Amino acid sequence: MSGASSLVVGLWSNLQQVVSQWGLIALYASLASFFIVTICSAIYNVYFSPLSIIPGPKLAALTYLYEGYYEVWKGGKYFQRVAEMHEQYGPIVRITPNEVHFADPEFLDELYPTGGRKINKPSWFALLTGTPYSIVSTVPHDLHRQRRNAMNSFFSTASIHRFEHIMKDHLSKLLARLDASGRAKEIVKIHDVFKAAASDIITMYAFDNAFHFLDMPDYGQHYFDATHQFFLLTHVCLFVPWLYPMIQNSPFWLLKLLFPGLSPVRDRQNWWMDQVHQMRQEPDSEKAKQTIFRGILNSKLPLEEKTDIRLASEAQLVVFAGEGTTAWGLNAALYELLAHPAEYRRLKDELSQIQLGPDGIPSLSQVEGLPFLGAVIQEALRVHPGVLTRQMRVSPDEPVLYVDKSFPGGGEKTYVVPPGTVTSMSPHITHRNEDAFEDAAEFRPQRWIENPKLARYFHGFARGARNCIGMTLARREMALVLASIIIKYDIYRGQEGPTMELYDTDRKRDVDAHSDYIIPLPSEGSEGVRIRFRA
Repeated sequence: MSGASSLVVGLWSNLQQVVSQWGLIALYASLASFFIVTICSAIYNVYFSPLSIIPGPKLAALTYLYEGYYEVWKGGKYFQRVAEMHEQYGPIVRITPNEVHFADPEFLDELYPTGGRKINKPSWFALLTGTPYSIVSTVPHDLHRQRRNAMNSFFSTASIHRFEHIMKDHLSKLLARLDASGRAKEIVKIHDVFKAAASDIITMYAFDNAFHFLDMPDYGQHYFDATHQFFLLTHVCLFVPWLYPMIQNSPFWLLKLLFPGLSPVRDRQNWWMDQVHQMRQEPDSEKAKQTIFRGILNSKLPLEEKTDIRLASEAQLVVFAGEGTTAWGLNAALYELLAHPAEYRRLKDELSQIQLGPDGIPSLSQVEGLPFLGAVIQEALRVHPGVLTRQMRVSPDEPVLYVDKSFPGGGEKTYVVPPGTVTSMSPHITHRNEDAFEDAAEFRPQRWIENPKLARYFHGFARGARNCIGMTLARREMALVLASIIIKYDIYRGQEGPTMELYDTDRKRDVDAHSDYIIPLPSEGSEGVRIRFRA
């Protein structure tokens, strides 16, 4: 038996050696294959791809890690690097292995058509937004139209006017809080106030209910701090694609353990879904006309478009977009007005013609057609866009043709961007183009009155068939809030009465964009726009 055992042991030992040798061979072969494929892919990207004729840094064409270095390692700084590329290479630049970026304002309508050519989104775009089933992340053109059509009517001018009383109720709360801050001689971080108001308003419009951040002593800051942390994961999740699904789908106890700062985001997500469940249980055709999600649930969308997981994505998009971009626009507009007293006085003179009711708040119909108020809002959104992320599109069937006319001596060159390529433009770059906007960095609302045709260069709310569905609401909400504040308060010059003045606020540090996390962020350590109110 011992001889047989020795034989078995010997055979097993030999088998282990053979398996070990073949395992090493397989490992080395796999590594070699990986490196060969990587090198061949890199060579193809730089020298043989149809995009290889488009100007740009070789490293950007070689690997997505070039973008990752600026977005993840340096913290949302690729928008600045892209602007530098255009200064070096011209109006068309290849910024990743499969993305071409344009800086030509005249090309906006071609890149973002309103009809005709189908326009998709990149398949990975949901990794940026964290809302994989929302309209903003929907990849196919036709599915996007179907989903958007179910919501369009709620963002019409007529629907927004029906919602006016809700906006005015919240605006009364906002003004009362500012009045209390004035009596207490407090310094107010105005972006926090605007975000609380915008969040309550859009949530009421979506669900006929809200968190009532305007009633909270800190304006719900702990919730918005969590949202801020969520946005800080934007670029990491693009390069670590399993992270967002893990955050979204993990049990609450695990989320608190791994990402404790995101717990309030989950609280809000659960609250949104509770509201949707309640709407499912209490169908009401009359109320369907009043709130966005009752409208979606009562729409002609197929049942698979009304699942909890899809509506959770849509809810997150509607609320985050509705609170973030509107609040940022108001923050920028009020800063620029206080920093430019002559513009403030001109707007106050325009608003002085309004006959106010007992509540001291103008109506939408009184403010929405005021030329200088509209110009102030447009200019604030031009100089300080509320969304920095590149507006990416994919033409799935047709090539994108671009004629570069910037060559010295009047020469031009035609570039053919093949179907399936990601193409993009950025308002932060387009809006600073000196050929379109003279003294582009300066806040000059009058430019929109002197030359209304400048609107063709504006894409603060995106452009074309996939523009921002909420822009009509955002503009009117901004007009109503801004007008009410300017009517009530004057710039402080030592006089009595309701006044306000900037407090230790610097545009470069506290207002200009320093990082792109979908939303713009000011410089690290900034306190934001601070205002001293006096009653």
